[in-house]
Amino acid sequence: MSSATVDAAGVETREVNRAIRRAAADGATEILVRGPAGRHSLAVGLTGSGLRLILDGPTGWYTAGMNDGPTVVIEGNTGWAVGECMMDGRIEVHGHAGSGAAASIRGGLVYVEGDTGARAGISLKGGTLIVGGSVGYMSGFMMQAGTMVVCGDAADGLGDSMYEGTIFVGGTIESLGADAEVTEVTEDDRALVRATLADVGLAADGIDFTKVRSGRRLWNFSTKEPELWTAAL
Repeated sequence: MSSATVDAAGVETREVNRAIRRAAADGATEILVRGPAGRHSLAVGLTGSGLRLILDGPTGWYTAGMNDGPTVVIEGNTGWAVGECMMDGRIEVHGHAGSGAAASIRGGLVYVEGDTGARAGISLKGGTLIVGGSVGYMSGFMMQAGTMVVCGDAADGLGDSMYEGTIFVGGTIESLGADAEVTEVTEDDRALVRATLADVGLAADGIDFTKVRSGRRLWNFSTKEPELWTAAL
């Protein structure tokens, strides 16, 4: 394994990202970025499944957005929309995340060790979001595919207007969103949750997960249930 270090102290975000790309192009498979200091849009648009990038400190908005393959580790908290529109790869946040974590990801894995803000997993189109803590309101909003596993609690409006995909919650759900419903947890579901959590070093033992999926009543407009559409809009 070839390693490299990028010192972000006093350097503009664009130059930090260029330095990361240069190090990867020169053959580095593990890159340590020192002093990210809450900058926005770090480590975006990276490719290559063999690359491991460690951001040694908190980061701002849109960290690791639009990535396709690398593993990005954030050693601290991160801002809004971590991993937004990620195609593939892995993101680990060893702290808390702001609103919109894993927004619109199509594949890969986003793991937040702590809590997230509102709308975690909004418009999820594939992949997996794991939250070790709790999620804010309207998480899973307009979810279209993929899996969310929340070990803690979920705030108001969970799964509002979700189309497909599955949400598992280990704690309490304050309220479900429009057309989201609780369904039976099967043995296959339990095996999936165990394997998913084990991948990030968590155990599902002793947690009674609730499963939430779409009720599919919003798939087609119906004049017989106008209140569903009123609530969704």
